[in-house]
Amino acid sequence: MLAARDTVGTTLTWIFYNLAQNPNIVSIIRNELSPIASNKVAAGVDAMVIFEPDETKSLVYLKAVLYETLRLYPPAPFERKTVAADDIMPSGHELGTGDTILISLHSMGRMEGLWGKDCLNYNPDRWLSEDGNKLKYVPSHKFLAFNSGPRICLGKDIAVMQMKTVIASTLWNFDVEVMEGQSIQAKPSCILEMKNGLMVKLKKRGM
Repeated sequence: MLAARDTVGTTLTWIFYNLAQNPNIVSIIRNELSPIASNKVAAGVDAMVIFEPDETKSLVYLKAVLYETLRLYPPAPFERKTVAADDIMPSGHELGTGDTILISLHSMGRMEGLWGKDCLNYNPDRWLSEDGNKLKYVPSHKFLAFNSGPRICLGKDIAVMQMKTVIASTLWNFDVEVMEGQSIQAKPSCILEMKNGLMVKLKKRGM
């Protein structure tokens, strides 16, 4: 839980920034949440609708939004690996024991060869099957936000659960508006934070 604090907080900042630029995506998320919210209101919940982890678990589009943000804005923007034994990469590059390899996840998420000509666009649909009912399979060595292989993040499921519940509860109850005049840029760091933070205005939605 402690390890996930900075990465989850950073990812949520980039998510709300991107969603504020894409109101059509917010509408799709709210449509996905609507049946759950309707059931909660019918059961007599208070004005503020809070979504539980088990309620957001099956929400496919919301997860696609999360993964698309992690593709373009991975909270840990690079990986450092040490070569355990002499080897040759598929590219033909020779590696020696003890060599250090730096992998830029930030760059990988923007590579046309991996993600297509629209690699710089924020498009959650790229994660969905043709019918939109499930996520496409994307191998972890292509999408390294949670690492890969035996080093894959142990807290992946918890982090995804936390972020989905926060996004769902915030978007259903509030309109999020990014304040004008801000300089939005990443801070050079081992965590991809916004250099100047993000100022937003929350407006309670009328249901």
